[in-house]
Amino acid sequence: MIFVSDNWIRKVSLFQNGVRIGLFRGRFLLTALATLCVLAAGWYIGPKLLRPSLSITIIVTMLVYFLAHCFRAMRLCIISGPLLKMPARTIFLLHFATAPFAIIPPFKLGEIVRFYTLWTISRKLSETIVTVLLDRLFDAIILSLLLAWLVINDHIDSVMDESTRTVQWMILAVTISAGVCFLIGPRALSSLQRYVMIHHSGRNVLVSLRLIDVLRKGTTSGEGLLRQQGPLLMMITVLIWGLELVAAALFTPLAIFPEFHNAGVLLINRTVQEWHAAFSSFIDPALATSAASSILAIFIVWPPSVYGYLTRIITPSSRSQRLK
Repeated sequence: MIFVSDNWIRKVSLFQNGVRIGLFRGRFLLTALATLCVLAAGWYIGPKLLRPSLSITIIVTMLVYFLAHCFRAMRLCIISGPLLKMPARTIFLLHFATAPFAIIPPFKLGEIVRFYTLWTISRKLSETIVTVLLDRLFDAIILSLLLAWLVINDHIDSVMDESTRTVQWMILAVTISAGVCFLIGPRALSSLQRYVMIHHSGRNVLVSLRLIDVLRKGTTSGEGLLRQQGPLLMMITVLIWGLELVAAALFTPLAIFPEFHNAGVLLINRTVQEWHAAFSSFIDPALATSAASSILAIFIVWPPSVYGYLTRIITPSSRSQRLK
């Protein structure tokens, strides 16, 4: 009989875990590199292949926008699944059902409508706030990198002043909110809860402690999700904005103004003023066509998405009423 020490078994277990983590990181890096290669090929080859036919370019671009929205819905499923305990199909349909509200002027109402619907279904206020913040955090990171790239290459003057201000304020607000929520929030709320329990008493203190505890649990769960799924969510976000850049690059040959021959400039302008760009007559053709294709890609799938979402929401409640 061979006796094996516990220390040796522990070392073997640690070695196996290290190998497993290394293989996972290797597959992750290979997938990310392959994705970047495909996006780069689409960026450079796509406009040359599709330049002769505008109709084919519009159809291909709509498919690219639809694929980008599918990845956005997937990212929302990964975030809201552990936090809100909601079915992935419902979240997937919810994204497409609320996507048109993001292009309503003068503000983008997609996040507000999405927050309200998630909260009414889950009844978890702090987790819903964390879900929306996490979903916007990764977009803010990519947009900040895109703006930095435009500044380095002296293209920032080509971006309209209104667009630049809007994007900068959005990035600043989301980054500060997410930083406070996930980096400072859990520890600060725990300290505040401990202080209130020790130094205060009374009936109103219980209400305050309950509110602090709800916020603490939400920020703690969001911090844990960010640590576990952060690399995967970041890769999905890079893929989303890579597809957006490819779609913008397909329309750069239509640009009249020189600044819109840059896909990054075209993408930022389309993102910020999508509705105005699609229907204004005093706009560059590349910007107008790009915005119109994005809006059409959303509205084509909107009716079946709303029907499927309402079916999944109404059917369980009607069944429960019949059982009663």
